[in-house]
Amino acid sequence: MIKLNRHPKPTFLSPEKVSELTQDFKNNSTTVWNNKQIKTSLLNSSHKKCAYCECKLDEESQYMEVEHFEDKKNNPDKVIEWDNLLPSCKRCNGSKSTHDVINEPIVNPYIDEPREHFKLRPYRLKSKTDKGQNSIEVCGLNNSERVVRVRFEIGNKLEETINIAEERCISFMEKKTTVRKNKFINIIKSLLQECQPTSIYAATTSTILHTNPTFNTLVQKLKDESLWDDEHQELYDISIELVLDYN
Repeated sequence: MIKLNRHPKPTFLSPEKVSELTQDFKNNSTTVWNNKQIKTSLLNSSHKKCAYCECKLDEESQYMEVEHFEDKKNNPDKVIEWDNLLPSCKRCNGSKSTHDVINEPIVNPYIDEPREHFKLRPYRLKSKTDKGQNSIEVCGLNNSERVVRVRFEIGNKLEETINIAEERCISFMEKKTTVRKNKFINIIKSLLQECQPTSIYAATTSTILHTNPTFNTLVQKLKDESLWDDEHQELYDISIELVLDYN
């Protein structure tokens, strides 16, 4: 889970329209939130990922589900309240269900900083707070099959790429040709691009990358050779803000 910034609500959601849609839900159980403008804005605000588990919604769910942070069954007056809506995959939404987030709070990535509530211990989230623990249990964020296995596969692939980057560094240091230089520069950039907020499981990939001693050595080598550029630095600065405590 990473920190998200909520986009402005769609213009059609005027106070009058919200009241009308809320009443329609109460009277007829209409899925008033199933609206293209609502879904598009929510999806864009989460980089097209589930706000909870960070899976790519068009890969692990047939469609984005509009999740009600305070559940719609017990909080019908908030069924179309903009600040109560989140983009979610079907599995996280179903797992959370009608959980009472008031009496047993969970992390809301639009409000809370996830790094304050979670740490990572080889591909499993660990809680730093009660809110973090509630979130892990309520949303199934350590489900072995659908989350932990995928984190492992992505992390393992990332570490394999770091090993290739080390080989390219050695090759470049042996013979400083333009081709070898560019291969070294570009693979480091590629690694950092895998850890941007738009990437799936970005909290995991960023943590694995930035806590890897070999990667940090390679970064320093680029700097020593005056090959570290502004794009590297920008990608680095963005990705390191997603890193969880790792132990």
